[in-house]
Amino acid sequence: MKKVFLFATMALAITAAKAQDTYTNDRLTNTSDVHGTARYVGMGGAMGALGGDISVISNNPAGIGLMRRNDISIGMGAMIQDADAIDGDSRGHYSFDQLGFVAVFNNPNGNNLNFAVNLQKKLNFSHSMIAEQGGLGGLSQAAQLAGLMMDFGDYYSQNNGSLVNQAYGVGIYDVFDAEGGVLQHRADENSFYRTSSGNLYGLDLNVSGGVQDRFFWGATFGIDFMKYRSNTSYVEFRDGYYNNSPLDDFRVQDYTLDAQHDVNGTGFNVKVGTIIRPIEDNPFRFGIAIETPTWYTLKQEDSYFTFYTKWQNNGWNEPAGSYDYGYLDRQGDYKQYDSPDANYLEFNLHAPWKFRLSMASTVEDYLAWDVEYEYAMYNKAKMGYPRDESNGWDDQSVSMDSDKAMNGLTENVANGVHNFRAGIEYKPVPKLAVRAGYNFFSAPMKSDGRFDQTIDSYSMFYTTGTDYMNLKAANIFSFGMGYRGKNFYADVAYKYRHQKGDFYAFDDSYQTAKVPEAQFITESRELKPVDVNLDRHNVTFTLGYKF
Repeated sequence: MKKVFLFATMALAITAAKAQDTYTNDRLTNTSDVHGTARYVGMGGAMGALGGDISVISNNPAGIGLMRRNDISIGMGAMIQDADAIDGDSRGHYSFDQLGFVAVFNNPNGNNLNFAVNLQKKLNFSHSMIAEQGGLGGLSQAAQLAGLMMDFGDYYSQNNGSLVNQAYGVGIYDVFDAEGGVLQHRADENSFYRTSSGNLYGLDLNVSGGVQDRFFWGATFGIDFMKYRSNTSYVEFRDGYYNNSPLDDFRVQDYTLDAQHDVNGTGFNVKVGTIIRPIEDNPFRFGIAIETPTWYTLKQEDSYFTFYTKWQNNGWNEPAGSYDYGYLDRQGDYKQYDSPDANYLEFNLHAPWKFRLSMASTVEDYLAWDVEYEYAMYNKAKMGYPRDESNGWDDQSVSMDSDKAMNGLTENVANGVHNFRAGIEYKPVPKLAVRAGYNFFSAPMKSDGRFDQTIDSYSMFYTTGTDYMNLKAANIFSFGMGYRGKNFYADVAYKYRHQKGDFYAFDDSYQTAKVPEAQFITESRELKPVDVNLDRHNVTFTLGYKF
C-alpha cells in the first residue's frame, strides 16, 4: 500500500469540514465508556445503587445523598490506544479527568441534605486511525460522487453539495462525454486516515438527601462543553477507463481529499434518581434513575477543503479526444484545488433519553457490590437547525426545525444501546481496598447500516466526506485499588476498553445497483469493510480529602 504518498500529503492538509450526520453525531455524543474518579472507574462505574462517590452525580444523583462527610477530589488520567498511531501523532494522551466538591448538612433526626458540584470528562476524542484497502476491483469514491450528481439531473448545481461539485469541477470524475459514453475511473486501492482531538466535559450541579438512612433522592442539572477536531485524508489509487476500455498507463489518475472538521458548543440535561433500602436491618438497596436528552447547540466551521490530483479535465462536455489526462507538469506532481468558500453550519442535536436500574449491597465493612442495567435510545437522537436563524456565532436557540431526513437515517442505522455493568470492592484491611468492574455496551450501529447521502437533508449540502463506520459492541474491564486515611484518600484504576468497527471509505451502492446506475457496475460484488481496532488503555489517579 502506498503509505509514503499518504503521509507526504498530511503536511499539505488544509482545513475543511465534514458536515454533521448520524455517524458523526454518534461519535460526538455516544458516552458508552466509563470516566470519573479512580474508585468509580475501578468498579466499572457500577455505583448507581451503592452511591457514596462523587462520580455517581451523573449516573444516579441520589448516590450523592449517601455521603456523610464533606468531600473534595481531583483526578488526572492517561490514555494509550492499542493500534498504531498515524505518523506524527502520539498513541498516548494525558487529560484532566475530574474536579468536584460535596457539602454535607446532617440533621440530628437522621436526615441529611447535600450539595455537590463536579466537572468530569465524559468523552476523550483523542485517537488516530488508518484504514488501507486493496483489491477494490474498480469500486471507487469517484463513482459514488458521479452517482450523486446524476441523481439531481443537473451536472453542476448547488443542490449537489460542495464535495460533489468540487470533485466534478476539478475533474475527479465525469458523468458523460458528448456522445453519451461513460467515463469510468476505476480504483485499485485506497488509504484513509483520521486523527482527532478534544474532549466532552460535563459540569454537574447536584442537590440530594437522605431520609432515615432508608430513602435517598437526588437531582442533577448538567452542562456539557464540547470541543472536537478531526483531520482526515483519503487517497484513491486508480486507473482510467473509457467505455470499459483501459486508458494508457500514463493516464493513471490518483487523487487525495484532505479535510478538517471542527465542532464546538454546549448542551444541558437533567438527571433524577432515587435509592431505596426496603428492609431496615438489611444493607440491600436498589436504585432508579432517568436522564433526559442532552440538548446541544453546536457550531461547525467549514473553511474549505482540498483536492490534490495528478490530472485535469480541460474540456466541459466535449468529445473525449479533447480531454487532457496527462500530468499537469508532466513530472507527476500533484495539483492543489481548494474550495473557495468559507461557511458555517449551526445546528442543534438532542442526544437520547437514558434509563437506569441498579441494585447493590454490602457485607459488614469489607465487601461491596453493585449490578446495573442502562438503556440509551441512540436510535432516537434528533438533529435540526435553530428556528431563529443567527447572524454569526452568537445567537442560537434550543428550539429547532427538525431535519427529518437525517433523523430518519438515524433510526435506520442506529440501535438503542444496552449497557450491563457490575463492580465489586473488597477491603483486606480497613485502610486498603481493591476493586474490579466490567461493562458491556451493545453495538450502537446496525451491521448493515450505510451512510446514505441521497437523503434530502440540509446537512448534505455541506458534506466533504463519504466515510462511515459501523461500530461493534464494546467490552470494558477495569481494576483498581485505594488507600483511606482519616481524612486523606488516594485511588488508582486501570481500564481496558475493547471495541472494533467496520469502516467504509465510501458507499458502494452506485456500483452494485442494477438500475439506473448500471454504468458504474464493476466485477467487485460489494465493498468489504476494513476492520478497525479501537482498543484503548486508561490509567486514572484521584486524590481526595474528607472533612
